[in-house]
Amino acid sequence: MSAFDRDLRVGCVVLVFGCIVCWASFTLPMRGEFIESPGIFPGLMGVLLILFGAILAGRSLKKGGRFRWTQFFRSIIPFVTSDDHRPVLLGILFPALYIFIGIPLIGFYWSSGLFMTVMFYLFVKKWRGWFLFLPIAVGLTALLYLIFNKLFMLQIR
Repeated sequence: MSAFDRDLRVGCVVLVFGCIVCWASFTLPMRGEFIESPGIFPGLMGVLLILFGAILAGRSLKKGGRFRWTQFFRSIIPFVTSDDHRPVLLGILFPALYIFIGIPLIGFYWSSGLFMTVMFYLFVKKWRGWFLFLPIAVGLTALLYLIFNKLFMLQIR
């Protein structure tokens, strides 16, 4: 597999991800003017992802890259099972669980504390004792509560 084939696949994945981000951000409810809506920044980032994904895919097609379905599916299994890619996959899986399952089920603050605790435990190698990262996660969650509920007076559940 050439580098141009790989760039074409990455460009297509980034392009699809940008479309999903744009769709999700522009379906958020509007508050006042369009520029004040909460989905404007993620939507702009989605547009940039679409733009850069299209540029990467176009450049690789121009240089001879081809999309080979057999190699695409054959390379997924080694990617998922590789120890080298495990931090990347967990870095995608845990925030998705936090956003789509944790916040709706147990609320913003509880899921934020749990999410930070798990992320500190898995990704910060220097802090292997609960006595270090648990107070930091609880403290950051309390700081989130104070900033959003007391300072900005927003009720996040």
